[in-house]
Amino acid sequence: MFYLLLTITLISLIIYTIVSFYPTNRSAYDRREQNIELFKAEKKNLELNPNLSQESINLLVNEREQILLQDVPKEKELVVLTQKKAVFKPVFISVITFLAISVIYFQPLSLGSLDDLQTRQAIYDFIAADLKTRDIERESVIQELNSFVNKTETTASEIYSLSNEFRDINEFLISSLLLKSLISKFSDEIPAAIFAEYAQILFFKEKNIFSEEVDTALQIALKKSPVNAIALTLKGIKYFQEGETDLALNSWEKAKENTKYESEKASIQEAINTIKSMKNQ
Repeated sequence: MFYLLLTITLISLIIYTIVSFYPTNRSAYDRREQNIELFKAEKKNLELNPNLSQESINLLVNEREQILLQDVPKEKELVVLTQKKAVFKPVFISVITFLAISVIYFQPLSLGSLDDLQTRQAIYDFIAADLKTRDIERESVIQELNSFVNKTETTASEIYSLSNEFRDINEFLISSLLLKSLISKFSDEIPAAIFAEYAQILFFKEKNIFSEEVDTALQIALKKSPVNAIALTLKGIKYFQEGETDLALNSWEKAKENTKYESEKASIQEAINTIKSMKNQ
């Protein structure tokens, strides 16, 4: 179907080019206005589509807005177009608008395919669901995420953002799997702090136990960034669980020095005060 649309559009463009050799007059056309009008047409048709949920519409509109912003030149870039007889102008505009709307469903321009849209909808539905529903659908969502993450066009920021969303609803297994994929796929591009976040999420997934997997991740995080506050805090917790209170205090003091967030400083100080109180008893 997509190729049929493409063929029709190509024929229309050829006809338009031939006709344009017989101009009546010429006018300067602002590319910004062209892009904005095209965006408005796409948005209107998306909103009228009964097969899309409001979340899906918002997602597509937001992504199209980003493309529009990237495509608009910083300074006015005038594109000279040849005007034709009135009968050809509306036909050409209709064809272009039809193509722009159609590609959203078939092979979009950086908007993701229909499969991507369905995957994202499934993810958002899962995040909004109650715990009982999530227990039933968790494995299915993990498969959807694996497919999404392994696509070449999926960016590091998309994976990281999804990981945070799952972390926020205490889905630590899924969050850790996403961070693991992020590290595997973009290890040379991501900040060192993400390795510490991965160790932390694994720790939560293991219900605050330092399994072999958590220990390995923590060692890597400390190697990547020896003064990372999250990694140092985890190291202090490990020492505390092992009864090494002095080493725990030392790690937490370093963690406190290396965080810029007041809330984290307060939490670390509370842990330090607890150990000091225990030692004074």
